[in-house]
Amino acid sequence: MPSSLVEASLADQFRLLQPEERQRRLEALSDEEATRLLHDWSWWGRPSQMLPGQINTRTPDGTWVTWLAMAGRGWGKTRVGAETVRIWARDFPLVSLVGPTADDARDIMIEGESGILACCPKGERPYYRSSKRRLEWPNGGRSLFV
Repeated sequence: MPSSLVEASLADQFRLLQPEERQRRLEALSDEEATRLLHDWSWWGRPSQMLPGQINTRTPDGTWVTWLAMAGRGWGKTRVGAETVRIWARDFPLVSLVGPTADDARDIMIEGESGILACCPKGERPYYRSSKRRLEWPNGGRSLFV
């Protein structure tokens, strides 16, 4: 659990509720809502892991050019990257994945425990063409990895 509520995810904040209140809220969810919540990054991610402008932006119009997630082991950099690619793949026809090597990109960013294939819900999961080093998203977009 984060040291303060400022850095707590919505899921962390939910855990602080009394057990009866948590149970009441969970029972109010439909099966579809509960399933969607499992893959909702805005629920699981901490504020510092959200894209600039997604939670609180420091620019008045929400624009940004560079975003660096420089953090230590276990902070969630791979998951942040996977969730960011999920978001971008909805709006852009090409989202490239660049790692130190193509093998690193494959092993960590795509197939890793916090990688794209692990965090995408079934209906949003891209088709993985390993021999062509690319992902093909359900909306027709592609992600090449190098």
